[in-house]
Amino acid sequence: MARRKAKARTRRRTPKLNLTNTAQTLLVANALTRGAFKVDLPTFVGLSSNFDGSYTKGNNSDEITAREILNFALGGTGGIGTGYAAGRTRVGAMTGAIAANIRSNAPTMVASVVAIPLAFKVGKQLLAKPVINPVNRGLKMIGLTGVKV
Repeated sequence: MARRKAKARTRRRTPKLNLTNTAQTLLVANALTRGAFKVDLPTFVGLSSNFDGSYTKGNNSDEITAREILNFALGGTGGIGTGYAAGRTRVGAMTGAIAANIRSNAPTMVASVVAIPLAFKVGKQLLAKPVINPVNRGLKMIGLTGVKV
């Protein structure tokens, strides 16, 4: 009886980080946080140190960070000033601020969320290798063998 060949084991490699897709995701997330919370993504997650956190009705009661949302979820005021929340419940103040931000920023936010992936898709196709190959072949045909695009 013939011996069976052992199957070659395939190694599983961890997928490589695609910088293009990561940049696209971060830009879309930034557009969403600007639209819903009126702050950029680094400020929202607490990476920016230029946001002093003094929340009063006059300056930035509609700017919401992740820290404020966590504070709100744990029973705090969530950073919503008492002037903004006048006549509202605690939940109504936070949701009212988010709803007002979305209402005022919806067109820009939706346009960004649609346009950013389209721009990346077009950019990937324009910069793909098959677009460059005909140029390289043309350079080779005219005698410039050491030049590549």
